[in-house]
Amino acid sequence: MKPISLTIEAFGPYRDSVTLDFSALQNHSMFLISGPTGAGKTSILDAMVYALYGEPSGEVRKIDAIRSDFAEPERMTRVDFSFAIGEAQYRVERLPKQLVAKKRGTGMREQNASATVYEMKDGEWKVIATSAAAIRDTVQRIIGFRKDQFLQVVLLPQGEFRKLLVASTSEREELLHTLFRTELYRKLQEALKASYDDAKAGIEANLTKQAALIQSIPHDEDTIVLTAQHVRELLANREPYRDGLVVKRDEAVAEVEQFNALRKEWAVYNQAQQSLTEAASKLDLVKAREGERSSLREKVQFLTSLTPTYELYKQFSDKQSALKTLETALSDTKKGVEIASQQESKCTEAHEVLASQAETIQANRTTLAQLQQQSEKFDELALLNKELTTLKSNLETQDREKSDAELQIQHKLVADLEFALVEARKQFQANSKDLEGIPRIQEQLSQLQRYSELLGQKQKLQHDIDGKDRSLAAIDESVKNSKVQLERLEHLMAEGRAFELVHLVVDNEPCPVCGSTEHPQLASKPELYPTKEEIEAARAVRDEAIQKQASEIGQKKTLVIRLHELDEEVKEQVSKLTSLIDGFSEDSFDSIQQDLLSQMEQLTALRSDTEQLSKTIATNEDKLSGAKETLAKLEMAHKELLESLHDLEIQLSSVQAKIDALSKILPTTDLDVWRKQIESLETEINAYDEQVEVCERNLEAAREQLNAKRGRLETLSAQVQEETNNLDIIYKEYIKSLQSISLCEDDFIETLGDYNALDTFRTELHALDEDFNKAQAVYDAALKVAESIVEPSATVSDEVYDAAVERRDALVGNLAAWEKETKHIETTLASLEELDVAMGEARNEVEFLSRLNDLANGGEQGFKNVTFERYVLGAILDEVVYAANLRLQKMSRSRYSLERSDYTGGGRGKQGLDLAVMDAFTGQSRPANTLSGGETFLASMALALGLADVIQSYAGGIHMDTMFIDEGFGTLDPDTLELAMETLVQLQSSGRLIGMISHVPELKTRIPAHLEVTRGDDGSTAKFVIN
Repeated sequence: MKPISLTIEAFGPYRDSVTLDFSALQNHSMFLISGPTGAGKTSILDAMVYALYGEPSGEVRKIDAIRSDFAEPERMTRVDFSFAIGEAQYRVERLPKQLVAKKRGTGMREQNASATVYEMKDGEWKVIATSAAAIRDTVQRIIGFRKDQFLQVVLLPQGEFRKLLVASTSEREELLHTLFRTELYRKLQEALKASYDDAKAGIEANLTKQAALIQSIPHDEDTIVLTAQHVRELLANREPYRDGLVVKRDEAVAEVEQFNALRKEWAVYNQAQQSLTEAASKLDLVKAREGERSSLREKVQFLTSLTPTYELYKQFSDKQSALKTLETALSDTKKGVEIASQQESKCTEAHEVLASQAETIQANRTTLAQLQQQSEKFDELALLNKELTTLKSNLETQDREKSDAELQIQHKLVADLEFALVEARKQFQANSKDLEGIPRIQEQLSQLQRYSELLGQKQKLQHDIDGKDRSLAAIDESVKNSKVQLERLEHLMAEGRAFELVHLVVDNEPCPVCGSTEHPQLASKPELYPTKEEIEAARAVRDEAIQKQASEIGQKKTLVIRLHELDEEVKEQVSKLTSLIDGFSEDSFDSIQQDLLSQMEQLTALRSDTEQLSKTIATNEDKLSGAKETLAKLEMAHKELLESLHDLEIQLSSVQAKIDALSKILPTTDLDVWRKQIESLETEINAYDEQVEVCERNLEAAREQLNAKRGRLETLSAQVQEETNNLDIIYKEYIKSLQSISLCEDDFIETLGDYNALDTFRTELHALDEDFNKAQAVYDAALKVAESIVEPSATVSDEVYDAAVERRDALVGNLAAWEKETKHIETTLASLEELDVAMGEARNEVEFLSRLNDLANGGEQGFKNVTFERYVLGAILDEVVYAANLRLQKMSRSRYSLERSDYTGGGRGKQGLDLAVMDAFTGQSRPANTLSGGETFLASMALALGLADVIQSYAGGIHMDTMFIDEGFGTLDPDTLELAMETLVQLQSSGRLIGMISHVPELKTRIPAHLEVTRGDDGSTAKFVIN
């Protein structure tokens, strides 16, 4: 990440908008952020971290305290940060949750926090994230760090730069994992473990399957079946049993087949006899209906002979019905002619009445035309009357007295506002003079607060040192006890080993240990014989206690050094306060602070009143300006009112004259009367015209209907006469047909019912004939079959047959069950053999994967608690340590170097990424947290720079183009500071941008590029300066 620009407003000590353009550094890759204490140097770094992560950089600074106390209520706190990652450019704009002045009315309103991330595309900023979750993920993806990681490798905050140096293996692993993208190795670990788990689960599943297969094999209780070989033996022992079953089954099957053949002969014979009996019975039943069949045949023949006569009778009946229909229609038509004739007469009479009124209606038409010719005059009169009413209304609404009163009131308002504005400006000048003392009191209070904080830190530090003393006493006792325990166990082990050699000692022969031929006192068996593991455990307890003791001593030393530093800082602060506050002493601290707070409270209230007064002045100025504008408008409106009144009076006289002239021309000036006359005449004429039209239409329709009815009457009369003649002819032919068959008409009518059922009679006769022929044919065939079959000579009882079938079925079932069991056993045997082969291969695979998984995931076969990824990160950390030591050894004059702990430590915690410091003066390694403040700063800076070097050397890694260091140089002696500066100066050739905050004077002369922060009475400002 490389910063491009930073804009902050109402942020920390910065009231106004401050923009820092990092291109102003030109070719300088190192710059110093300088300025007085409390001016806002760290706030610049806070703004960058806040823009990226929504929180300040330090742990003690809170998000709700970043708004500037100098900012006006209407000014919004905001940060706008642009930076580059490689060739890509990004921008983050963020506003915190804050109280700001309402845009309308008075009071404050709460403004919610907001943020937006942009990316430069095609020369424009494009929004890529706005929600809180999306911004967090986007920034972490772009930068490559979380906030805590960013503060370990990019920005080293004041008092917190040692985090990376003293981090645990877990914390350092997470950071290196993020920096060097080692997900591949972690995925490989997980893949190996998953493969091992899957292979192991596969073996367990195969074992379960093998047990289930063996359990499914049927066998006697005395037979052991555990392996595939046992199953093969079981199959071989089953063959003799099968051979006996086959012989018995074949004999039973042959016996049943013999019985089936005999029973089939009897079945054929009995079936033939039964068929003959049934056929004879059916034939007898059919012959019993022979009389009924003959009678039905005669009836059908008789009715068939009546068919010609029936056809004539049907024609006569149809013609008779048609004639009756025509006669009815003729009667109805005659009545319709009479009605149509009456309607035609009525319409003719109504038409004559309307014709008699035609002259009166024509006179009305003439009168209506005359009235309509006066329409334009009446329209003109209506317009003039309307204009007259409007003019009178306008004249009434012009209130001259009201205009005079408004003008007088506005003059008074302007005078009052001018007087109030003069008084407010006098008061504002007086308040502003009193407020000039605020920065001085603020500085005094800030230094008093710093003094109080130093005393508190000193008290807490002394308490921590006392706690360390108590802790060291307990640890010393623990070291002493652990040493005594280890010595006791080692002594017991020596005695035990001596006792083990007793059996090798022979009288008058050299001892295998000391060589003496005399053995006056042989070793006895000790009561307790510790194991090697117990000795190692005791030694580990002792080493851990000693290491803890060394750690505590180092920590106490650091605390004591810090206490001495605080003493010096307190003395400096007392000196500063003595020169800043008259009469200051340590005893008068509380009273002076209380007095200053009281003064500050009064001035704060006065500042609030002054700010309100300033707003009041601005408001009154706006009101005065508006009042003057209103007054000018009212004077102009008053003048226009007088002119308008004169114009209206002239227009009113002109319109009245026109109305008087029209009144003389028109017969009446009442427009409603004129309109009612026209409406009455129009209604009467329209009603007459409609009656004439309807009457003529009805008369024409009546005449058309009368003519149609008369034509229909003539047609029906002719049809009735024709049908009557045709009916006489058919009736004569019908009577003649009856005579030909010797039947009177009444007898013929009685036969009509049977004739209509002739088809039914024919169907019944046909069915009787079919039944007779079929029954005779069936009987003849059954007789022929029965005569051809001979009765069998032997019989088989049902009991004998059923017993034979049962015996055969049982034998067939037993053989089938045996074959099914055998097939199942053979299939199971094949599965077991496949499983044996598969499990042999799987065991080899599990053993291989177990070793790989153990090695990759920090098991017993590899480096315990050191995973493959951690091993790779360890190699990377070695490179980081090597790069860091190139600078640390130079800055510490070859005394200190970092080293990575080996993998041989005990315990269950994660291992492999722990760091220690090798002290060349003692020749021993010790924990990094035992270094002094200055030594810790050098080691932390060297580690951060080494990490940046290694990150840059890895292709595709995170961009480490920038580093910020907040304080820390003040803990170095002049010689060490010189070495540190030489190291930093050498970095300029790498193109990496380094920003530092420090009060050390030497740095100001050594570094030409400065970001100067200046403190003012109304807030701080900042700008780049190149010396």
